[in-house]
Amino acid sequence: MATKAATKSDKTERTSEVIAESVTKIGNLTKDPELRFGANGTLFSRVGLAVSRPKKPGDWRGEQVTEFYEVTAFGEVAEHAAECLEKGMRVVVIGRAEKEHWQDDTGADRTTKRIVAREVAPSLRWATVRVERVARSSGATTNGHDVADDDEEPF
Repeated sequence: MATKAATKSDKTERTSEVIAESVTKIGNLTKDPELRFGANGTLFSRVGLAVSRPKKPGDWRGEQVTEFYEVTAFGEVAEHAAECLEKGMRVVVIGRAEKEHWQDDTGADRTTKRIVAREVAPSLRWATVRVERVARSSGATTNGHDVADDDEEPF
C-alpha cells in the first residue's frame, strides 16, 4: 500500500509503503524525543531508534547488525515519551512499520524506515521505572483510537 506525500521543505516526491501493520522493536533511542505540532495542529514527536541483532542467529556475543528507525508518535503517547524518555534509553516500540522512498538533492535514491508508534515504553531488562498514571481527558484519543469509552481498569 503506497501513498504519496509532498513535503514543504522540498519539491521531491516521497512515497510511503506499509511494511507491516504491527511490529514490536526493542532498541536504544538515538536522540531525545522532540514534540512538534503538525500543520493541522496535531501533536507528535519523532525520535531515532537503533535496533541491534546478532549477525549470526543466536550469537549475541559476536558481531552485531544495527538497523535504524524513525519513530513517530502522536497525541498523549508523544507527550508522555517526550516527558520521560531521553537519548540512550532502551525502549520497546509497538506500531506500524513503513518505508519512505525519495531522491536527495544529488538524485540518489534514499529510504527511511519508520514506525508509527501506538505504544512506546522503557524496557525493564536493565532498568527500573516508576509508573505514574495520568488523568484522561473526556474524548481523548490515542492514534485515532477512542479511549474515553474504556472505563475499566487495565488489571
